[in-house]
Amino acid sequence: MKHTQRMSNPVSICVIGSGYVGLVATVCFAEMGHQVICVDNDEARVRTLNEGGVPIFEEHLPELLAKHLGSGVTFTTDLGVAVERCEAIFIAVGTPPQGDTGAADLSYVEAVVSEIARAINGYKVIVEKSTVPVYTNDWIRRVLHRHGVDPNRFDVVSNPEFLREGTAILDFLHPDRIVVGAGTERSANLLRRIYEPLTGGSYYAQANALQGACSAERPAKLLVTSAQSAEIIKHASNAFLALKISFINAVANLAETVDADIEDIAAG
Repeated sequence: MKHTQRMSNPVSICVIGSGYVGLVATVCFAEMGHQVICVDNDEARVRTLNEGGVPIFEEHLPELLAKHLGSGVTFTTDLGVAVERCEAIFIAVGTPPQGDTGAADLSYVEAVVSEIARAINGYKVIVEKSTVPVYTNDWIRRVLHRHGVDPNRFDVVSNPEFLREGTAILDFLHPDRIVVGAGTERSANLLRRIYEPLTGGSYYAQANALQGACSAERPAKLLVTSAQSAEIIKHASNAFLALKISFINAVANLAETVDADIEDIAAG
């Protein structure tokens, strides 16, 4: 029998960036029972979000935002205050391709990390949520060192997302895997604590939980790796998806040439 259950050990979370990934992560962490502050430097966007406006279309997002706004979720432009109040800081800013090479532009990440460095007031776990190159975790660590932050006051973790537009909320709350790339047991344990409502199944036992592939009997799986492995997992997953799409498109072209049915071929 399902029941309503309050989380006994919530984590204070800061999500930096109210774009697609950041906004989905914000409401889903709140839905899991955590206290979440979402930070964005766009004052108009923050005002809209604090008034309950949803700037992107995503199924279940308006309902979850309305449910948690003002209780589990707040929005602000003050990154420093948010960092001071939170145990885990998720970086979900854009990393657009640049120039002819298409290399990720990490300037937004660097600007955010520099601000985090000025606000650190105790041990923090800084989490890469954006799509970034391998060894970005080491690069973030070096940026913090350049700003004089004591290495004992932070850890950097990679926690890539695997979300599909239109089903991102369910993908987040009912994942086929949660990947955590952590270099220390202390930081890995905090991420385990964050995702415990999903991996332990307590979220799915609630009466008002969103229904999906996972359940209290079949909870989400968490895989702990090195940060470098987690970063490669994200890129390998993206590349494999592109490969599968290219492959079935090539088969579809062949099917059309010989008057075969691609739906039958895919099923077979």
